[in-house]
Amino acid sequence: MSRPPLWRLAPWTRAPWLGLRQPAAVIAVLVTSAILACAVASAQLFLSSARSAALQQQLSQRCDEVARPQTGVQSALVDEQFQPLDGGDGSTRPELDGSLLQAWTDDGLAAEPVLATASIGSSSPRSEPAVIGGPDGFPLSAQVSLFHRPAALEHVEVVDRGEEPGIWVPESVAEQEGLAVGDPLTFNTQTAPVAGVYRDLAVASADDPWWCDYRLLFSNEASANTAPPALLLASDERTFYRLATASWGWATRLQQAPVDAASLSVSDVRRQQDVQQRITAGTGLPLEFDGTGVGIAVPNDRLPDVLERAALIESGLRGPVVPVAVAGALLALVLVAAAGSFWADRRATEVRLLAARGVGPVPLAGKAALELGLPALVGAALGWAASRVLIAGLGPADDLDPSATTTAAWAGVAAFAVGLGAASAVAGLRARGTAERPLGAAPRWPARVPWELALLLGAGWCWLLLQSRDAVVSVAYVAQVNGLLVAFPLLAIAGTAVLLGRLITALLPRLRRWAGRRSPAVFLAVNRLTAARLASATLLVAVTLPVAVLGYTATLTASAQTTLDAKVGVQIGAAAAAATVTRFQVTPALEAAGTYVVRYDGSAEAAGDDGGRTDVQVLAVDPDDFADTAFWDDSFADRSLPELMAALTGPEVDGRLPVVAAGLPAGDPDLRLGSTEVPAEVTATARVLPGRRSDDPVVLVHADRLPEITRNAGAAPAAELWTNGDLGAGIDALTDAGAQNIRVLTPGGVQESANFLGITWTFGYLSALAVFVGVIAVGGLLLYLEARSRSRVSGYVMARRLGLSRGAHLRSLLVELVGVAVAGLLLGALLAAGAVALVYRRLDVDLLRPPTPLLDVPWPAIAGTAVATVAVAGLAALYAQRAADRADPASVLREDA
Repeated sequence: MSRPPLWRLAPWTRAPWLGLRQPAAVIAVLVTSAILACAVASAQLFLSSARSAALQQQLSQRCDEVARPQTGVQSALVDEQFQPLDGGDGSTRPELDGSLLQAWTDDGLAAEPVLATASIGSSSPRSEPAVIGGPDGFPLSAQVSLFHRPAALEHVEVVDRGEEPGIWVPESVAEQEGLAVGDPLTFNTQTAPVAGVYRDLAVASADDPWWCDYRLLFSNEASANTAPPALLLASDERTFYRLATASWGWATRLQQAPVDAASLSVSDVRRQQDVQQRITAGTGLPLEFDGTGVGIAVPNDRLPDVLERAALIESGLRGPVVPVAVAGALLALVLVAAAGSFWADRRATEVRLLAARGVGPVPLAGKAALELGLPALVGAALGWAASRVLIAGLGPADDLDPSATTTAAWAGVAAFAVGLGAASAVAGLRARGTAERPLGAAPRWPARVPWELALLLGAGWCWLLLQSRDAVVSVAYVAQVNGLLVAFPLLAIAGTAVLLGRLITALLPRLRRWAGRRSPAVFLAVNRLTAARLASATLLVAVTLPVAVLGYTATLTASAQTTLDAKVGVQIGAAAAAATVTRFQVTPALEAAGTYVVRYDGSAEAAGDDGGRTDVQVLAVDPDDFADTAFWDDSFADRSLPELMAALTGPEVDGRLPVVAAGLPAGDPDLRLGSTEVPAEVTATARVLPGRRSDDPVVLVHADRLPEITRNAGAAPAAELWTNGDLGAGIDALTDAGAQNIRVLTPGGVQESANFLGITWTFGYLSALAVFVGVIAVGGLLLYLEARSRSRVSGYVMARRLGLSRGAHLRSLLVELVGVAVAGLLLGALLAAGAVALVYRRLDVDLLRPPTPLLDVPWPAIAGTAVATVAVAGLAALYAQRAADRADPASVLREDA
């Protein structure tokens, strides 16, 4: 009778269910597998989310039409004999226009026509004027252009209207030409009545987003001297074609497919761009006039720039995101692999028995894979789901590219396979060592080699590479963080943690001699740690690494966020500001809303021996309330802001006004506001002053002591209201005082314009991932308990027979586990502090705006980490004590016999 294959024998067929009998081990494998899958999957999802958010953020600042896929034709409507190309009176839709609209419908998008006797739909509209005849037979004095778009009449303010189709004219034209509803207008050989009169769009509807892309057709923004032709609105498509054919002989006809720009992903846009390109290519029309007179195609040519910038923002995030995600994945992988080692220790008796029957390391590794496979599979699935939830909650956008979702799913599968493979391989190797080596044998030479030095050498190599490269560069005003800046500290943390773990556990034998003279609880704890030095070292590293990574990422995140907040605060001057160039009298309402500042363009003598001058920004402030409102950080100067304000109220220096400056040395700066000389003396200096919006030095001066600066001085005065309260109330106060054209500065607006958003998006993600990494320590603790449970329980049973009390044993567990946790906390904090000191000064995501990077230690998070670590260790000790109390002494002694 032939022997059945091993995989059909009971130890292997029962293996998937045997692993479930150890809840702590199941939870540990499940948690570490989940973190591994979450780390590798979430990075790709986050980058896709950031790319979509960058796209949406750019589109939100532009006209809706910028996001719309579009085809179009700009061509003649008449032939060489000026006859309509479609025959008749030209009132029918050209065949090409109809085919383009149908092509979008066939592709599942309902495009709408936009018709104009102007160049529209591309970089900027341009009107093509014409002169038409009035009801008296004479040409109108106003030049006009023609426009039609469905629902256009729903976005105008109606002055008068009729019932018949025709032409709607602006109120200004109707008044100037004496037109009324029903009056006929002549368009060469065609006529149309005035169907309605609407309020001029530049007056009534300039802010309506519906007209955003066509504002240059009716507003005077393009030229300060020449107004665009009056915009006539055709009430229907038939009227437009008929009149445009008769008078202009050509027109631009667009087909735009409305989309929801707020939910677009990069894949959506690229897919729509492909459809646009395919339909446009089908027309056979060139994109530029080639002299043939056939006409040109007019696709949407503005989205490629938006896509390119979104990709640029995403590439800037790879530097901080990928290394941290990889570090978290490697930490989890190490612990998943350690699960295999702990499995071999926990199954030592069974492994020896199977080895004695001729079972090799490969079948033993397969048995470990079967036992650990189910919790690892569930953990990988939960990790992928957690990554999706993480990005949905903390990601900048929930609109992900399908390719990113697919890649993340395969990453989860790969995490499961790699993690389980590593755990089973380590289990097989460990099992072979357990079976082949006698008890008490010294470790083989590979275990004594400090392999962690390779990590330290890698960190040093990354550091050397970084010395010849910029840590942060700005490409098209988008910060690009070099991945080496984040990678080398993580490598250094990992290598140093393992090396310190090796050195500390090497001292355990000496510690055991010291513990022999201490209480039974201390002696038992140290004895257990010394008896399993490898397991103790693994547990110490499993606590140290997450604490170090969490402290490093949390501090770096808090510091970067604080620095960005400071840059924004310095640029605005306070929490928010409103500015205007209008001159008005300051009112009590303005003074109550915040601090009133007047900004002047000035110049001063440049520092150095060249004798040149430099531009400066001069802020006339009220020292009584400036310090209470202005943004300030103690690192900005060696003196407090109230002390600097007190310097402004000090006595004159040889007839010169005392001023405070950043970027100018103390002394006489030879200050000029425009062409007006202002005798001044820099009596106090600061490294950074609030309100700095350029590289130029900033000078603060007491507003009441500043001489009058006339309009012809060329100082370009601008009034500003800085406030930490309700900006709306401040704007109302400015408006009531007579201010016009008020410009608002808010943190959100500054972050968007300064391209800070791409970096700020990473903060929540990195913090959440760091917390997940911290859970690894819990998994390591559970595995440690499971691996040592049999020896610990048997020792407890024997010690109880020798008179050891339950309380003494519990205290020994607390000393053992809490002691390792505290040691890991101290080592992790030390490593995190060293890594932060090396990095934070170089992580400046905007080199142009002050201040330089600020250090912000998140003490609440650090304290919470310490409390949680000690609490988990204490709970683990209680769990181990409860497991020991529940053990049957007879069974334990029989198993160890």
